[in-house]
Amino acid sequence: MQIAALREQLTMQSGQQEIDITLICPNPEQPRKTFSAQSINSMARTLEKDGQLQPVILITQGSGFDLFDGERRWRAAMQLNWKTLKSVVMPRPQDLHRKALLTTLYREDLNPLDKAEALLKEISEQTEVSLAEAPRILATAVRRLEYQKRMKQVGELIGESDDKQNQVLDDLDLDNAEKQIFKVLLDLGLNPASVTSNDFRMLSLFPDLQAAIRDSNLKAAHAMVLQRLSAKKLKVDEKKVVKIRVETTQKVVEQNLTLLETQELVNQIISNNASKPANNPNDKQVKNIMRGLKELSVEKIERSNLKKFHQSLQQKLKEIEAVLQADDYS
Repeated sequence: MQIAALREQLTMQSGQQEIDITLICPNPEQPRKTFSAQSINSMARTLEKDGQLQPVILITQGSGFDLFDGERRWRAAMQLNWKTLKSVVMPRPQDLHRKALLTTLYREDLNPLDKAEALLKEISEQTEVSLAEAPRILATAVRRLEYQKRMKQVGELIGESDDKQNQVLDDLDLDNAEKQIFKVLLDLGLNPASVTSNDFRMLSLFPDLQAAIRDSNLKAAHAMVLQRLSAKKLKVDEKKVVKIRVETTQKVVEQNLTLLETQELVNQIISNNASKPANNPNDKQVKNIMRGLKELSVEKIERSNLKKFHQSLQQKLKEIEAVLQADDYS
């Protein structure tokens, strides 16, 4: 049910009430975990200027209430030191997390990281698949079906009946875990391919980038570009790369850089670091070996030792080639 229709229905059934704000608590099943200071301040200004236009929706919990919808208004009202909030009250549903997820899933301001974590939790609660395994299982199944050119059939199942969905999923030869995950996402009106390529990518972001999405309103697309600033790419240690990434992220947010500008900035940082000589203690040793090879007079080496030397060089060349090939594919 749409949130506006639910609010109207509850208003007609039991009317609005003024509820003591101290009796209201956040919903522990709320998918949205991120409420930026900017968002709360903006809501507080609206409440102060225009008053509370819509009641919050509460769920009875013991002698108090949990929020089902309206946490931003509640936080803003707390900031304004309001004593009460206009509210409508509903009984606690059995599938609270699913109901809360459905009310927030398609809102434009839903944080992409919150969305990914909420979807993961819903999969875990509705299936036998663990939180840790779900993204891998989903990605593997989607890749296989895309290779088989059968993923389009899954996307066409959104909005179809349970019988139709089950029939097609059975025909796709999915194992039990894969089918369960696909079914949960289809029931939410989501394409599994989109979830694995867009939403679940958020879960692999570096912790500092996840924090920036939550706390600094960093956009998901910009975060994926900044993800390229890794220790391997920049050839620096982990502590230094985190400092570089945090400073770059701060610049992107404060200067409100476009996605293209962010890509150019990241490319420049990677290029600048690649052009710097690596501060590697083995470099001096390699230079000394190369100098020694140039000065080595092989005519003066005994044949038996020369064969051993030749074998050692061949083995070392194989090791070097293996490392270079690995870099080419990384």
